[in-house]
Amino acid sequence: MSSQSIPIYTRPLFSTSTIHDDLFDNYDIVIIFHSSQNFSKMNTIGYVNLYFVATIDDQISFTSTSKLSDEEWIIRNIPRDAKLLVKIYNKNEKGLDNNYIGEFEILNIINYDAPPNGHIIIDSYSQHKGHFHLSIDSKKSSNENQQLPRYTFDGPCRYSRYDFLPINHHTERIYSTWTIQLRRILSYFPSDKRQQWNRQYKPVQQVASDYLGISTTHNMMALAQKTFNEKTVRHDENGQLRSADDLWKLVLMDQTTQQIRPRIYTYIIDDTTWQFTEIDPRVFADSTIKHARLANWSEYICYAGEFHLRPKFGWTKLNDEWELVFDNASGTYSTNAELLINLKKLFLFNFPGLNITTYDYKDSMLRDSIEQLEIIARRYKNIGRQEQ
Repeated sequence: MSSQSIPIYTRPLFSTSTIHDDLFDNYDIVIIFHSSQNFSKMNTIGYVNLYFVATIDDQISFTSTSKLSDEEWIIRNIPRDAKLLVKIYNKNEKGLDNNYIGEFEILNIINYDAPPNGHIIIDSYSQHKGHFHLSIDSKKSSNENQQLPRYTFDGPCRYSRYDFLPINHHTERIYSTWTIQLRRILSYFPSDKRQQWNRQYKPVQQVASDYLGISTTHNMMALAQKTFNEKTVRHDENGQLRSADDLWKLVLMDQTTQQIRPRIYTYIIDDTTWQFTEIDPRVFADSTIKHARLANWSEYICYAGEFHLRPKFGWTKLNDEWELVFDNASGTYSTNAELLINLKKLFLFNFPGLNITTYDYKDSMLRDSIEQLEIIARRYKNIGRQEQ
């Protein structure tokens, strides 16, 4: 990817319907993409970063990891006539556009019968580019699942990370942006409770003005470039989170020191994912950059704010249990403090047993907690310098 660009990832939103009109014709499906051995049979000269994007009725999407093998996708409450479209790409690390290889479509997901030789991948010129194998298991939605929004993502919780180096910010430190898929987000943040840009907030007024003329991905990147410069260093870590312990060990723990560092993060939650990156005032001084950037400049999101990590029983017991402290600090979206309870329920559903506390950004207890963290962070940084 160019050193003068910022990656913008677009994703279709879930349907805004809450309960399907026909309660007797809903289905739950589990799709497993078996594809790695078949890509090797394709004419892939020059293709080194293959991935695919699967969509159902343009309502919900799935983007594969780089391994392209046995990836699972669980969706609740889809209609009998739902259609699956799979497009295969090669990631272009040096440019803005990824190379389109080909696609195939399945018109009958519910009564799926897998072809023995897999699905033929057809390119833009109607040429065969190879074969793709997958399996689909479908069953009628239970009474409980019928109460979920249409096209509800229900697992697994996958995570990915890309590292970037800020440009022209006088730092050589590499930062990470994490993306974690969460199950059943719209059950906790329904469409009528979406958080919108705070148009009384001056930075948002400027972003909204720029946003009005956006119609293409290139224009979105131009807006991103206007407000923030970064160079992607790598985008190669991904996996699944099966427990709260996985969240701590695989995402929140420093992989070099195997310790949890005192840090503050900014986050957004959209229809499908929880995204966050570390806060550094030298780099992320403008809160519009923080939240609008993470949200791909979307006018509506489910929730946004900041969170930090702290020992559950105080800073004198750094090796004991830790907890996540979430707030609703977002000038960009002015998120409703009353929905913090929904946020907590969402995380406990996805990560049972997770230690989590929430505060309104105006709460003095939040300020006290952050001040203690900043003191420890400075001490931690000084210790690191002495060890060097």
